[in-house]
Amino acid sequence: MKEFCSTDRTIYPSVFRILIGLVLLVDLISTVPSAGILFNSGLNSLLSESGLIKFLAANSSVFFSVYGLILIAFILGFGRNFTAFLVFCFHFFMMELTQPLLTWGDIILKFSLLYFAFADSFRYLSLQKTKGKYHYVSKLAVCSIVLHIFLVYLNNAYFKMTDKDWQQGIAVFYSFSQYPSFESSIWYPLISNEYLSKSINYFIILQQLSFVPFVIWKKTRYFAILLSLIIHFTMMYEFGLWKFEIIVMLHYGFLLNDKEWMRIIPAKIWANWFSLSKSS
Repeated sequence: MKEFCSTDRTIYPSVFRILIGLVLLVDLISTVPSAGILFNSGLNSLLSESGLIKFLAANSSVFFSVYGLILIAFILGFGRNFTAFLVFCFHFFMMELTQPLLTWGDIILKFSLLYFAFADSFRYLSLQKTKGKYHYVSKLAVCSIVLHIFLVYLNNAYFKMTDKDWQQGIAVFYSFSQYPSFESSIWYPLISNEYLSKSINYFIILQQLSFVPFVIWKKTRYFAILLSLIIHFTMMYEFGLWKFEIIVMLHYGFLLNDKEWMRIIPAKIWANWFSLSKSS
């Protein structure tokens, strides 16, 4: 517990800034063709017909353009924490504008971006690098994101334990069987078998219950993260929920400290993109 809480996490925020910025930029670009439907109150009953959201919907082209420029600045590291805060604001507005397209990943990311606005993610891979001591506020922001991830897992585990379908062991089968290509899936032989399907069902509950202690304990940290990545890659492949799965998987990087990232990052990449930035 002490090892997990006391070690620095100054490297990954810079990586997360670029990757999550790219995810949001791709999502923005893919949403533009649907603007005619999303911002038509006659076709989208969830669209607010008053206030700021109505104004943004009426001027969607300007909103998309400004949001896109902010995301590019965020990825490049211009504007530092002010730009990061604008990304949080525009992501929030985007959620209100595109409610029919919302995923659980958007909800998770909303809070993470709020905390991330106070994190120092500009020490590396940024055109405007920060120097000097890593401030306490930034450490607190990263710790808040880590706690947020833990709460998400504990909440999901609690929900599954109290949900009737998960208790009966049929939730996994229902999740897979709702998709038309299920019978041609490589998972069909496993999921269609009652015993195996229920075993996977209860294993997922156990995995979510044990995620927090396994991540905190150094000896099982990599195993817990790798297992979660496999589960989410499987869901992304089978269900096509690319944004949700990528958002969740990108959060796992915060669970590793600087020493662990230094062992993962290849030496040439570290020398060219991190060590030089650190010494500048």
